[in-house]
Amino acid sequence: MALAAVWIGLLASLGAAPVPAARAANTDLTVVTTATYTVQPAQGRIRVVVDATIANHRADTRVNRFFFDHAFLAVQPGAASPAVAKGPSGAAVSVSSRTADATTLRLDFGSRLYGGHSISLRFAFNLADTGTSARRLIRVGTSLITFPVWAYASNGASGSRVAVRFPAGYDVAVESGSFATQTRTSDGGTLLAAGPLASPLAYFAYVSAQQPAAYRSSPLTVATGGGPIALTLQAWKDDATWATRVGGLFSQALPVLQADIGLPWPHSTPVVVQEAVSRSAGGYAGLYDPKAGQIQVAYWASPAVVVHEAAHGWFNGTLVADRWAAEGFASLYAQRALGKLKIAAAPPKLTAALKAVAFPLNAWAVSPAPSSSSEAYGYAASYALATLVAARAGPAALARVWADAARGSGAYQPPAGQGSGVPEPAAGPPDWRGLLDLLEAETGQDFTDLWRAWVVRPADASLLDQRAAARATYASVLATAEGWALPRSIRDALRAWQFDTASAELAAARQVLAARVSLERAAQAVGVTLPGRLRSLFEAGDMAGALQEAQAEETAVEEIAGAAASRPKAGDLTATVGMLGSDPAGQLAAARAALGSGDPAKAATLAQAASAAWAQAPDEGRRRLLMTAALAAALVVLGASVASRVRRGPSRQAPRGE
Repeated sequence: MALAAVWIGLLASLGAAPVPAARAANTDLTVVTTATYTVQPAQGRIRVVVDATIANHRADTRVNRFFFDHAFLAVQPGAASPAVAKGPSGAAVSVSSRTADATTLRLDFGSRLYGGHSISLRFAFNLADTGTSARRLIRVGTSLITFPVWAYASNGASGSRVAVRFPAGYDVAVESGSFATQTRTSDGGTLLAAGPLASPLAYFAYVSAQQPAAYRSSPLTVATGGGPIALTLQAWKDDATWATRVGGLFSQALPVLQADIGLPWPHSTPVVVQEAVSRSAGGYAGLYDPKAGQIQVAYWASPAVVVHEAAHGWFNGTLVADRWAAEGFASLYAQRALGKLKIAAAPPKLTAALKAVAFPLNAWAVSPAPSSSSEAYGYAASYALATLVAARAGPAALARVWADAARGSGAYQPPAGQGSGVPEPAAGPPDWRGLLDLLEAETGQDFTDLWRAWVVRPADASLLDQRAAARATYASVLATAEGWALPRSIRDALRAWQFDTASAELAAARQVLAARVSLERAAQAVGVTLPGRLRSLFEAGDMAGALQEAQAEETAVEEIAGAAASRPKAGDLTATVGMLGSDPAGQLAAARAALGSGDPAKAATLAQAASAAWAQAPDEGRRRLLMTAALAAALVVLGASVASRVRRGPSRQAPRGE
């Protein structure tokens, strides 16, 4: 919502002052009146008829007779065409003088008014709608009627009355002051009445009346460096100057705002900028509704309010979530734009009186009373904080923050070269937490001191301490990761300010990274290549699986190292003989390959087999050699036996006779 001035504020800013006194010679002459204000929309004026009773209270003496022949009466500034409607012969009324605060009328009685006598005089004048200023007090149109109501009397007099008549069809409101009665007239109009008044000159009221507005729409396209901006101006048909004035301010301010904020206009369809009465804008001079795509700007809104509302085209619930951030930065960029356009406008000022009602900006809710001190503090404090943030961040980094927010990118993005290349999203528009994270991510500066001083409620202060501890741990673990991407779940937890979850996951990540260091050292010592599975499990956030994988890979590396250590020395005949028929070297090579391909269990089995083969080779070799020797000896004995038989030849027998 825009920085607001409610009706009473409007009156003060336009210089509405206490009703000046009627200037009679002294209180010996009293003027008591009944003033009837009749609203005449067709003529664009308020017709004021005054019935005055003028009395001379001075007592004559034997020597002197005292009389008055005229008096002076103060009425509203701009009163015109005064004329006597009824009174003594020769009575007249004319303008004696004019100031910014009042018009002084001269009432001529037509004859001398002696002591102890009185006269009745009816005169009338007009309060016309000049139509020259958006912030004029008197407006009389078909859409809106506003004007101040005075009671008229001389100094010290009492008993004056006022009545105000509105035609049918208007919704009447008393914006300031009060009336004793508000009744419906026979023709459907409204009658306000007050009096008799004990102190007429202290009486002041400001009234308004409106009926459903008839709008005239006109398109407006504003060229900016970020592309054209399409608007639709909706002005009251009886207010020809509003569209020109407000449209001109939007045309001047939008290009400056777009260049300074660094974002294109975020609306794909034309935004409606509609003329409004203060009450229809919730009591504010401006009101932006991003869902409806509509900006309401009060008919009397100042250039500062109009440019502030233009800045709300960016700063609203879609770019930043919190009210203080939207209002503070809209005020900041509006003030910058006004300065560049050389339009004088004072920013919200954080006075000592407002500081006395200070509260955390996170506690700033929309107030039903726009003129309340809490509202004034909220606007002033949010502007002060936005100014401090901008000064610390610098324009380039601040523009990057808005770019992040506009594309929905959260803080804690993976380091360059890691991740998918698509920014990881935040849960929604940054609130006070997300905005703090983005500011520190883009600037490298610490903003927590400002958040403690201006933003957080006491109950939320401990979150900043938890955040600091979690961020320190995150930075430490990120450095230890040495090229490995921390799991996104950790960054999501940090973005959500779920610091218990983030801390637990960081502790698990630290444990896996420690296992990685030990594993890589062991692998390097053995000269094996580790698979990428441990990294994949780690970056996916499966820390339990990663620890299991690290243990399995470590077991495989240990088995490979053990197998390599058990390999016999070259030239060991016994071991060589023992390995005949087996291939432990091949098994070891296969174990290395299995580990590199991501099968540590198979690698460990193969390495164990190779280690066992090498360990058993000497004994097997000796057994084989002994068996070979025994076989050789047996063969020698057998050979000797055969040879002996060969040398003896066949046995001889005596021949038989026949």
